Amino acid sequence: MLKKSLWVAFALLMFVSQIEAQDSITIAKDGKYNLSEAKVEATRMGMSLKSIPQKVELIDKDKIATIPADNAADLLKTITNLDIIQYPGVSAQIGMRGFSPSAHSRSYTIVLIDGLPSGTSNLATLPTSLIERIEVVKGPYSLLYGTDAMGGAINIITQKASDDKKANVALKAGSFGSVSFDGTAGGMLSEKVGLVLGFTSKAQTKDYRIGANNLLKTTEVEKILLDKKSYGDIYPNTTYQTNQLFGKLQYAIDTNWHISLSSMYYAGYDIKTPGNYFTQLPGKKDINRFNVFGSIMYKTTNNTLEVAPYFSTEDNANYDTHENTTTNFISFRDNIKEFGVKTTNTLTINNFKVLAGIDYDVWDYTSNRQSAKGTEAAPYKPNNRNQRASGFAQLNYEWRGLSVNAGARANFIRYDVFKHDSLNNSGSTHNYFYFVPSLGAKYNFLKGFNVHASAGRAFSIPDAFATYGFYEVNTLIGTYQFRRVYVGNADLQPETSVTYEEGIGYGNSFLNLDITYFQTIHDNKIVTSVHRGVSGAPDTTFYNNAKSARMSGLEVMGALNIAHLIGWKQKLEIYGNLTYMFVNNFTEYGTDKIKELLYVNKANANFGIYYDNMKGFSTRLHARYKGSRLENNVISSRLRPLLTEDNYYTGGGYEASNKIYKLPDHLIFDYSIFYNVTRNAKIGITISNLFDENYTEKDGYNMPGRSIMGHVSYSF
Repeated sequence: MLKKSLWVAFALLMFVSQIEAQDSITIAKDGKYNLSEAKVEATRMGMSLKSIPQKVELIDKDKIATIPADNAADLLKTITNLDIIQYPGVSAQIGMRGFSPSAHSRSYTIVLIDGLPSGTSNLATLPTSLIERIEVVKGPYSLLYGTDAMGGAINIITQKASDDKKANVALKAGSFGSVSFDGTAGGMLSEKVGLVLGFTSKAQTKDYRIGANNLLKTTEVEKILLDKKSYGDIYPNTTYQTNQLFGKLQYAIDTNWHISLSSMYYAGYDIKTPGNYFTQLPGKKDINRFNVFGSIMYKTTNNTLEVAPYFSTEDNANYDTHENTTTNFISFRDNIKEFGVKTTNTLTINNFKVLAGIDYDVWDYTSNRQSAKGTEAAPYKPNNRNQRASGFAQLNYEWRGLSVNAGARANFIRYDVFKHDSLNNSGSTHNYFYFVPSLGAKYNFLKGFNVHASAGRAFSIPDAFATYGFYEVNTLIGTYQFRRVYVGNADLQPETSVTYEEGIGYGNSFLNLDITYFQTIHDNKIVTSVHRGVSGAPDTTFYNNAKSARMSGLEVMGALNIAHLIGWKQKLEIYGNLTYMFVNNFTEYGTDKIKELLYVNKANANFGIYYDNMKGFSTRLHARYKGSRLENNVISSRLRPLLTEDNYYTGGGYEASNKIYKLPDHLIFDYSIFYNVTRNAKIGITISNLFDENYTEKDGYNMPGRSIMGHVSYSF
């Protein structure tokens, strides 16, 4: 019945979209588009996409508006080939190109808002309603951003005030008792003053239902990993409510001097954390984050000077249980403060563009924990501070289709780990110096063809959790005592990497193609090893540097605007994006055993078809393929009695005693359809997980099944 209704709705809207009503809106005169001229802010010198040798993906407003995703994590995992660890309860961290995501330490991929540190690696806390576009830079970007950019950078561009004053309100409602409201207003209030204000609120008031199907063939073992009982089951304690306020003020002092100040406040209260599906030990948490971003810019025809201070604070409070009672208490709380100032000067001389800058960044972490109400316990990691002072320069040269850039960054880092008696650490101070070079070239030849290549070095300082942390899980589940301990290693060395990439592309007004091969040599990669407890002792996880690690793969992107190809003044686009890993392993010290890396999909892909009649009607069918991956199963096989030791993965350098599971691949479809009923009013329907796939982004945490949302918006 549902499928029949959807087809009827689709047919009616297709018919209505062709009516030349007086209220129909003309979005563009034709279906042409050219992203190559877009300026990429993540380059810190406003380079156009066609001139950048490094791999960059731009996510435009069309995709943001028509992909069913309320936060940056869901949006990015759907349309960009990333690896992700995601839990119910507004929690998601990402990785790319073999740099695995981590839920316990800082990320290999830096997250920026308007080119400045976002203050969080949890992309699930970044709503999409105020996003103008997203820049995804793949490959080492330590030249411009220092540590945490080994895998790449995600730059989220927020809305700016335009000459036209405009406002928009949007209401969404649908499955699982989900309701969201977005409101934005902005524009130039005068020739000098611009203002943007925004508010987002979302609540999921009912527990979600897990998917009931698998489109790809799934073995019995893979079904057991997902748990056969989970198919179509309700996942209890998965409700939440979040809110975000946003404001941006722009002021032009004169034709050369410009000031911008923006602020963002995110609040999530009573966010349920259900525990994995097998244990279902629920809790709840509150998340509060406050950001302030500033910019003072002096701009002439050939010179741009910018000073950009920033500040953020994020507070996470985790409660002992999910209940709203007076006996409940905050069992763990941490706070992250990130602040600093970034200064750049860009000078253009004929075909040369020179960028020079100085960055000062501070990252402060504090936490406390209680084992019972009023009883202090050892934190998971000691308080720590990371201070970084960096100077960098980059030269870009363009001539007759050739673009070459070269640069280097000098990084001075002081890392203080503060003493905490219960963690048995005496406190320490480490000073580091890293010199990070980068080189790239792109040549546009013939008509539309280009070749590009780049090489860059990157680095990452180990997190205090991996060096001095101690985390113990000791839980009674039925009659089974589940025990596990994580122990830091004070002798860990910083990680470094060198990445090379080369590719070929083609682009014109209706066709865009790119094939890129990348390879990374990753030294001192931090990996885990598990010592199995005997005679009732807990399993213990240790952190170690690998002898070496290697990652290589192929990225293929393509988009074809069929409508423009045949002369229609509409847009009918078929697109696809594939990342396939050839090599993704590390070599252990001592044993020289080569093992596959965990939490990295063998392949990631997305593809779809998008239609826009340029008169107010658009529709998109989008699919995401997530390939198989390996995970270290922290849940004892006793909680899944149908699994045996024979089901553990024994390839890729692992033995059954390592308790590694190979998680299956999945195919997830989304669908959206929108229509402007008047020049200002818009309605639509989005369907997430169209075919009700049962899948996980972290073993034991099944994702939502099919979800249908109705959209109504009004612009004025």
